[in-house]
Amino acid sequence: MKIGILQTAPNNCAFLNSLCRKSGVQLVNFVDEAVWEVVLNSGGQVTERVHDILAEDFMRLIEAGCDSIGLLCSLVKPGIEKVREKVPMPIIVYDDVQAERAVAVTPEGGKIAVIAMKDTPLEPSKKAVLEAAVRDGKNIAVETICVESAKNCLAETGSEALADEYFIRYLRENQDRYSAFVIPQVPLSRIMVKIRDLKTPVFDSMEPFVDKLINGACSGFEAGLIKK
Repeated sequence: MKIGILQTAPNNCAFLNSLCRKSGVQLVNFVDEAVWEVVLNSGGQVTERVHDILAEDFMRLIEAGCDSIGLLCSLVKPGIEKVREKVPMPIIVYDDVQAERAVAVTPEGGKIAVIAMKDTPLEPSKKAVLEAAVRDGKNIAVETICVESAKNCLAETGSEALADEYFIRYLRENQDRYSAFVIPQVPLSRIMVKIRDLKTPVFDSMEPFVDKLINGACSGFEAGLIKK
């Protein structure tokens, strides 16, 4: 099997490659940093031109023989339904997958924490969780949290390892307040091996995404996106 992932920066390629090697699948990383420059030049807006570029990029992944395709950048996700109209294969978006899984394990009236070391990914991920809750017919609260101790540590020391410890401490001390944690900040996938023992389920942005591309690209709500 071959999967294709579109990104706007190259920093996650190595980790994605390792996940796919473990699963025995071939990965095509498509890094299009230029599309983000188009967004910046448009005042931070995801324009029709951005949609066209994304559609062109996904078509190239399909032409490369990919059996499933995904987007690993929530910042260019707005208007993704317009991109899907131009592409004859379901497009899996990484934060949709983790949101879907977090909602599935959260009871009616439960609370999900969307948590990171910086503010940027919080609101897009919160939106994804709320949309997943609507699809699942659940009334779920969502709280966004930037762990300031970890954020400040990273800014002041540059040490990811030390910042990770602050972040993990926050998760451990607050896990009883939530039904699930969602971690949308992609590089924080590196902490997952250290928090497998938490009582509260934790959904990062990488492993569920790759698993969905490999095992369930056409299941769930994505199935309705297949061109007939």
